[in-house]
Amino acid sequence: MEDLKEQFENEMEKVQQDNVLSPEYRRKKLIMYVIRTVIAIVLFYVFWEHQWAKWMLYVYIPLNLIFLVSIFVMPYFLKRKIKSTQQIIDELDQFEEE
Repeated sequence: MEDLKEQFENEMEKVQQDNVLSPEYRRKKLIMYVIRTVIAIVLFYVFWEHQWAKWMLYVYIPLNLIFLVSIFVMPYFLKRKIKSTQQIIDELDQFEEE
């Protein structure tokens, strides 16, 4: 049981040090998001006279918003999940000591 606990703690440390939770990673993703959005706006402007470009806008806008939300919301949910997992591990450790 002790090996399992150590393994969980090592995994938790790895996850907390993961790039997804770092502000630099989010900043890089946000910059890439802005670049991708600007390119898409330019392409929509250039091809606006075509009917397919207008229909593609209905697909692009929801996908673009999903990507934007994921940049800001994903770290929150990951941190919450890490915290709850750490609490479960602590509870198991207390249960084992009793």
